Amino acid sequence: MDNLDELYSYHVFLFPFQWENCGKGFAEALLEDKCSLGPFTGSLPLSVWKRTGFDVNSRLKYNEANYFYDFVRDILYDRRAPASCSQPGDEDAFLAHFEYNLAPDTQHYIIKPPDKEYRLLIDSIILHLYSTGVGVLSFHLNNRNSEQKEPEDILRINQYGRRLYPPYFGIPGDMIGTAGQFLPGGFMEGLEMVKNSELSQEIGITGEASEDFMKYTASGNFGRGIFNLPAFISRLFRGVPLTTETCDHMDGLKIKISPVMDDRMFVVCWYGNDHLTNELESQWKKNIIDTNVINEDLPDRLDWFYKYLFVDAYSRTCRNTLMAKDLLRKHTNDRWLDYGAFFGVSRYSFVCLTPELTTLRKNDAAFLVNHMQTMYYKLVELCLVQRACILKFSDEVTDISGLIRVNEKKLPDKVGSLYKQYIRFVNKIYFREVTAQEQGIELYDLLQKHMKLNEQVKDLDAEISELHGYVNLKEQRNESRIITRLTRLSAIFLPAALVAGIFGMNVFDKSSLYLAVRWPFWISMFSIVMSSLIVWIVFIPRSRNKKTYNTWKTTDDF
Repeated sequence: MDNLDELYSYHVFLFPFQWENCGKGFAEALLEDKCSLGPFTGSLPLSVWKRTGFDVNSRLKYNEANYFYDFVRDILYDRRAPASCSQPGDEDAFLAHFEYNLAPDTQHYIIKPPDKEYRLLIDSIILHLYSTGVGVLSFHLNNRNSEQKEPEDILRINQYGRRLYPPYFGIPGDMIGTAGQFLPGGFMEGLEMVKNSELSQEIGITGEASEDFMKYTASGNFGRGIFNLPAFISRLFRGVPLTTETCDHMDGLKIKISPVMDDRMFVVCWYGNDHLTNELESQWKKNIIDTNVINEDLPDRLDWFYKYLFVDAYSRTCRNTLMAKDLLRKHTNDRWLDYGAFFGVSRYSFVCLTPELTTLRKNDAAFLVNHMQTMYYKLVELCLVQRACILKFSDEVTDISGLIRVNEKKLPDKVGSLYKQYIRFVNKIYFREVTAQEQGIELYDLLQKHMKLNEQVKDLDAEISELHGYVNLKEQRNESRIITRLTRLSAIFLPAALVAGIFGMNVFDKSSLYLAVRWPFWISMFSIVMSSLIVWIVFIPRSRNKKTYNTWKTTDDF
């Protein structure tokens, strides 16, 4: 039973995704039109989604807002949120934030592993959309059930609750290495094997929908792609024309959606356990801080924390003790070690382990829970948005590169639209520092490091710069060709201009025809022709330099 007065753990599952407006009307659209917020926000049902701003109307919200620099708040909060989902001008808006209207009765996020059912109270369901073509859907969940508060329960909640679709299909050991593993079918058996280890039997939201992943047992469903929105998510978007397929050929407006990560959602978790933290603190100081200690395997509490950090429900995925210890050092922030508090960061998790909430209150450290629910969750979401934007722009660079041989006339507009979106990303989303608080700086740097965002931004910047440079080169060459043609045209009329300049405009009228029999006239005409020929040869080379010509031709064919 739920005890509303006691919080044992707090979980956030974040689903970062890419989206774009598509359909026949958007087949040739620019990136900024494909990512216009108006069609998406306008199709969200008003009965279930409410546009939310950020009002500093409580101490908790003040603490959260004041934690970040002012220029960072522009991306964290929807400051122009209206009362309804959409408003005029959403086509040009940069972001839109929404909260799902939960039913009056308490709703639960249900996770059903093979041998136990977990029920988590839904605190909120939040949707954040950005005009860079990315979004984040997050489930904020409270664990107030004393029957699911043990360390192994927390591992299972995180492992099973984050799955969107099967990570793989199991293959019986006696089939591996035989021809039988290549036979078509067998998806039902393979799915059941995964459900016993990595995948829940079912994930759902009470009063909405649940997903049992049975749609993945029919091979015919994979022709349109591997990813399908699970039912408990697609139900939230009822009325929105979502699709996971390529939809440029489809009639009407469609909104294509695809995951940024893989079959998993990102996990944010706080867990309080006095006994666990006391033992972990001792083992951490002895085995991690003291680098001279060599173990055959990790002590039990360090082993649990490794699985907690890297979201392994049963077995630690790294079976190298020295490597596992090194990973723990690199992925953990132990600033609060003497308080028994540990923060861990990986590319798909942000976790915190502390003493129980009642103990934290006695030690005046209960704010750590609030930090996980507010500021640290925001740090994670910001980094996920940055990661999604980078992947979105990389995909667009690939698509534009395909136009080089197919339709170069569209290149300047396409690259210009991409460059515009990229500049907005650099100025409004990607920050090297977001807070002046020391631990906030450390945790943000850990997220940036383990998601490899700095390196990816540098690579993306190089890709866009090369594409932009290529388009500039093409435009310069086109301008050069126009100037060349005009120069040749002017050279054609140069003899007439010289004659007019030397003899005047009336040189060929009746009163001056006697000049035709005078030898100076023919000398002048000969000089004019020779001068024109010299100008043609010297100043307007065509294939005079074969090597240069071939070089340009190679560039044309690129």
